[in-house]
Amino acid sequence: MALQDESYMAPRFEFLHREAAFSLIKMVAAAQTQGIQIAVVSGYRDFATQASLFQNRVGDLGSEAEAAKSVAPPGYSEHHTGYAVDLTDGAHDFRDFDQTPAFQWMVAHAHEYGFELSFPPNNLQGVDYEPWHWRFVGSPEAAGLFEAVREGQL
Repeated sequence: MALQDESYMAPRFEFLHREAAFSLIKMVAAAQTQGIQIAVVSGYRDFATQASLFQNRVGDLGSEAEAAKSVAPPGYSEHHTGYAVDLTDGAHDFRDFDQTPAFQWMVAHAHEYGFELSFPPNNLQGVDYEPWHWRFVGSPEAAGLFEAVREGQL
């Protein structure tokens, strides 16, 4: 399902699985009723897009091992699943999302819509903390897909 987000940038479309998209729409609407703005930065990513992001990070940091702490190698990104989304409040850089009321709202309410923070501080995967990166686990398919990761088996 395509989501159009015009809340903070030029109109753009992001793609997610249908159930994730519907839950995201409901969550964003609920936040808005409380004066909280949540904007989508990124949804589904294909292999080529992820490869480009990863190679750019390798260029910045000098090694694939260091790059993989902050950008998943192609084939390993949660964005490939269509269940992951990067968020911001539309007024701040997404990397500063945890300093916003929108992030605090997400921490308190995201689970009500089937979302969880993918990479909290000190996560078992060893990935850098990403307050902007949330995954949908609100359907049996999505929960099953992330089960091993959630239990620290990957």
